[in-house]
Amino acid sequence: MTALPSHSGRSLHHFRLDKGLAEGGMGRVYLGFDLSLQRPVAVKVIRPEYALEPSFVARFVREARAQAQIIHANVVQVFYVGQEGDTLFMVMELVEGGSLTEQRRQGPIDWKTAHRYFVALAHGLKEAARQGLIHRDIKPDNVLLDRFGEAHLADFGLAAPVMSREAVTLPAMAVNPALPTLTQVGSVMGSPPYMSPEQAAGDVLDVRSDIYALGATFLEVMTGAPPTSASTLVELQRFHQGPPPPPLVPRRGAVPAAFAEVIDRCLERDRSKRYQNYDELLEALEAASPKPVIDAGALPRAMAWGIDTSVFVGALLGAAPLGIGLVPRVALAFGVLLAWLLAGALTVRATPGLWMMRLVLAGPDGEERSAVRIFSRGVVQHLWLVFGGLALAALYGSWSSSGQALVLASLLMTTAVSVMGSVARFSASRRTLLDRLFGTRVLVFVR
Repeated sequence: MTALPSHSGRSLHHFRLDKGLAEGGMGRVYLGFDLSLQRPVAVKVIRPEYALEPSFVARFVREARAQAQIIHANVVQVFYVGQEGDTLFMVMELVEGGSLTEQRRQGPIDWKTAHRYFVALAHGLKEAARQGLIHRDIKPDNVLLDRFGEAHLADFGLAAPVMSREAVTLPAMAVNPALPTLTQVGSVMGSPPYMSPEQAAGDVLDVRSDIYALGATFLEVMTGAPPTSASTLVELQRFHQGPPPPPLVPRRGAVPAAFAEVIDRCLERDRSKRYQNYDELLEALEAASPKPVIDAGALPRAMAWGIDTSVFVGALLGAAPLGIGLVPRVALAFGVLLAWLLAGALTVRATPGLWMMRLVLAGPDGEERSAVRIFSRGVVQHLWLVFGGLALAALYGSWSSSGQALVLASLLMTTAVSVMGSVARFSASRRTLLDRLFGTRVLVFVR
């Protein structure tokens, strides 16, 4: 591929090209200025070898006109397409915040921000599909962020008529008759790490191929890498024919399971198992959206603590007819409580008492916490019960005075931790001593 000539300082029609912004396989994007309307724009200049090919020029102009019909807040608007000599160019809306790739280089993107971008792009692609287009080259480089943090989909240079499965206005498998067929079956175009199996195979494409690319893009945003590092078509086909990569759900870290499941389903190799249209995808994203974070008050927390505590007390009293000593009864009752807490940690990610009060345990920012952390928190919260039982045994048994003192001191300490950790408020966020020890936060459950 030949080196790109610089057009900085040049004017094309009534657009001045000031400086280069980015370069790709199709050409270079410049910061430009519309001399007629007196506004900054982005100008994409196509490589000379493409600009000299009549069939490419005809296709480029048709696709630019098609993209110009997509009027949507999350799609970069096309203003003008033209040719001056051997210079083919397109003038577009200037999005000044850089690309998603550039934002990732600045630091990790939290899942809530990624979710917001995902929803925005899905809405933009839904409108493109309604107009009869699929993108075919969705990747972080083609997602631009404005200064307000909103995502915009750019570069429809590989766009093609869609074999639409949208339920909006187009019937299933209908091609927009206003658009010429620009892509032949068997042609393969796109960026390999983000291409669906059917795109790699040169099959007829529909919106589900773009849905796969969205999943690949946000897998990279969440984990730092797309599904594959393939750089050639042969490597990509070998990847899609080999064993599937591990799903995101078991290795999601701080990413909620619901959002990870959306990404995993987008990446299904069998397109019949993916979301079949953008309405389905957006519905799933809505279900996985960040929930309002509402801190639980002291009363419901205290009631939840009382529910969990009653399990120990009930087991302790229920073991009385067994005729065993107080210490074995305490051990038996605490074993029952441990099973109770473990069941809650594994099933509802909270103590059963919290769950019954419609409360959940989360991280400081509302993120999920592991079952191990939740279980450990519950154990520490209720250790005072063990020392309380032992204190009774020490007081009414033949324990030494030093043993009694040690047990009573332990009882006071664990009781203080339990009470302060369950009820007391230490900050505006209502994170208690126990929350601070385990990095948790008790929140009201919100669907």
